[in-house]
Amino acid sequence: MSTSDEDTSVCTPPEIRKEASNVQCNQLLPQKSKEFYLKVYAQFKDWCKIKKVAKVSENVLLVYMEEKAKNKKASSLWATFSMLKQTLKLKENVDISKYYKVIAFLKRKNDSYTPKKAAVFEKHQITKFILEAPDEIFLSSKVILIIEIAGACRTDELCNMKMTDVDTREDMIVINIPQTKTKSSRKFVIMEPTWIDVVKKYLTKRPSPDMARLFIGFRGGKPTRQNMGHNTISKTPYKIAQYLQLPNVDEFTGHTLRRTSATILADMGGDILSLKRHGGWKSSMVAEGYVEESLTDKRRIANIIQGTPHHINLPAPSSSNILCERSEEVCSEMPSTSTHAATNSEITIPVENFTSNRNTSGINMTCHNCTINYYFK
Repeated sequence: MSTSDEDTSVCTPPEIRKEASNVQCNQLLPQKSKEFYLKVYAQFKDWCKIKKVAKVSENVLLVYMEEKAKNKKASSLWATFSMLKQTLKLKENVDISKYYKVIAFLKRKNDSYTPKKAAVFEKHQITKFILEAPDEIFLSSKVILIIEIAGACRTDELCNMKMTDVDTREDMIVINIPQTKTKSSRKFVIMEPTWIDVVKKYLTKRPSPDMARLFIGFRGGKPTRQNMGHNTISKTPYKIAQYLQLPNVDEFTGHTLRRTSATILADMGGDILSLKRHGGWKSSMVAEGYVEESLTDKRRIANIIQGTPHHINLPAPSSSNILCERSEEVCSEMPSTSTHAATNSEITIPVENFTSNRNTSGINMTCHNCTINYYFK
């Protein structure tokens, strides 16, 4: 027997039907966004009353979504559809997930839509802010920046972070996020010495540990006994961009630091699995997006397709022994075994005729701030 049939049955007392309705609203909808779900459902029902719609059908929902599309973006349309799918199923036992015409309409609207993403900081900008911004004004902003970059945290996770979640050690700081959006805990560490010093300085300036929350308000360089709220934390990237005098500061939103952390990891060669673990994503779609946008990944692909030589930058001072299996000669200009020294220069080594069963010869070079280019032929 369906829910609608049961509700109209005389065998079900009114008290039971009322209690079942309360359970559906209070426990089956997501607790964090329950009010949004109910608001979207109420707006749809008000529209149905105006249009004198007695029963929800695919054509009814198609017209409703078409009207919403006049002043809503594709992402908002999908969110509305998702919330209506849940509420209509619970309240009226109507399954709109099988309304394929509506889904096709939303997909067509999504074809020409390009989502607007938050701007990201570059590594040198992060370093500049941490080293140069005055602690009297930006100490808490520095700690928010460090923790979000190190752990790709969400704003809610920082807002709910407690002092007991921070384990300060001699050479590192271990931070635990007990509850995340994906209902799973995760840990990360801070190992950069400068970052550790900034976090420790912030911890020593906090008042007595009777305030459980990690982030509290600061005024005039002095801590207050007021917890830092969600909006204050989410405005931190905007304040950092203002200090750095970056263009388009409005594009640095509360999602900026999480995107920056994932972007840095992708640019340094992080794969999809490491990105998912770092950011706590269950789906590979988001992680794939960061890898696809990575400039490092694009350069790697360009090297493969265009045959660009591999450039290896060696820090100064350093020494390197280059061993290669080759035929009788590496090149006509260079003997099979030789020693070279160079400083502030570029060395080009064409290496050809590689074999797997030849004797190995070595080229010993002492390099200081050099670039070595290998051309594989």
